[in-house]
Amino acid sequence: MIPYVLFFSFLFIISLFNLVKIDSFEKIEKLLFFTFWFVVVFFIGFRYKMANDWYNYNNIIISIEPFWDVLSGNATNFQAEKGIEYGFKILISLINMIFDPETSSSLQALTVLVSVFCYTVLFYFTWKEDIITHKFLFLATFLSFTMFREFDILRQSIAFYIFLLSIRYINKSFFKFFFINVIGFFFHVSALIFIPLYFVFKKKFSRAFVLTLLLLHLITMITHFSFVNTILERLSNYFPELIFAQKLYLNSIMVEPQSSISIVGILYAIYLLLLFVNYKKIDFNNYKLRFFINSFFIFIIINIFFSDSKDIADRFSYYFYFGVAFVFVYLIKYIPKMLYFPYVLLILIFPTIRFSRVISNPMTKSVLVPYRNYFFVTPRDEDYLLTKWKEKNEE
Repeated sequence: MIPYVLFFSFLFIISLFNLVKIDSFEKIEKLLFFTFWFVVVFFIGFRYKMANDWYNYNNIIISIEPFWDVLSGNATNFQAEKGIEYGFKILISLINMIFDPETSSSLQALTVLVSVFCYTVLFYFTWKEDIITHKFLFLATFLSFTMFREFDILRQSIAFYIFLLSIRYINKSFFKFFFINVIGFFFHVSALIFIPLYFVFKKKFSRAFVLTLLLLHLITMITHFSFVNTILERLSNYFPELIFAQKLYLNSIMVEPQSSISIVGILYAIYLLLLFVNYKKIDFNNYKLRFFINSFFIFIIINIFFSDSKDIADRFSYYFYFGVAFVFVYLIKYIPKMLYFPYVLLILIFPTIRFSRVISNPMTKSVLVPYRNYFFVTPRDEDYLLTKWKEKNEE
């Protein structure tokens, strides 16, 4: 628990200094930015055999054929229905040429390499975007949303950070935007969602739309209304073939009843309310600003329509947490200065809430607590992991 507390305390402190604009802080901003990047890569990239998917990735790495077989298409074990995309398979086969997959060194190398790539892209993207005013606060907020999720989703995280590289071409070149996200598709098929959203990112939504979104969010949060299931149920009265689609939706995913009202849900409602109240003050003609806020809208829409499916909502809303982080930071200008500190304190509240959910589940708790780092693993840790590995294989 202590490493997690120290990590998020570091995010909180550096964000607070960034927010109050201390002169000495601004003089060494580049150095602190690099330090921030290093801490994130060290803490997340060098995690050791953690998260639920560690066992699955280890099996994938062991079973993947040599690089030249994969490249030539002769990899007999490659099966798309198992979710091993071709680009990811090539990446692993390259790593296996250097590291031994049987000793799990390939998996550790993969974790570090993916983390270095992802967080280098994230920090570069943040540094270059002038519209992101409080860069440290933006990064800390984003990481508080995504860190525990990214422990498990190596393939999807690669696709997302490739998408970040395509953002610069929105409103400039659809072809380049399309091409970059096709590359992301070779690491996670869900990256295709970005291609039609290109036109949504560019759209200027009305104030009435923001109000409608706020009302739908409140309705979903209070009543836990199931939009997708209800729509399919109504349409199946006219199109009986949709009964199968409804059953598929209910049976192929883990539908979980959730608390109707949550702290995070209330905060999203506050963000929407602030956007609605200050709509005329926001320069929606700025296409970059419009892109970030629209990403937040997409995030809300996903959670509204798939509120009864934690699996789908988590899978796709992950792509748009940067929109939530941006709105969090952008709306500071409409917050009284006396509320700055509690507003930044939310950076600690978000991971605390998420972490409490993690440790309340015995399965996820066992793979995330205690935190383990590659440089500080003990023989006792290895014995524990070996026991967990055997239990997992016996399931």
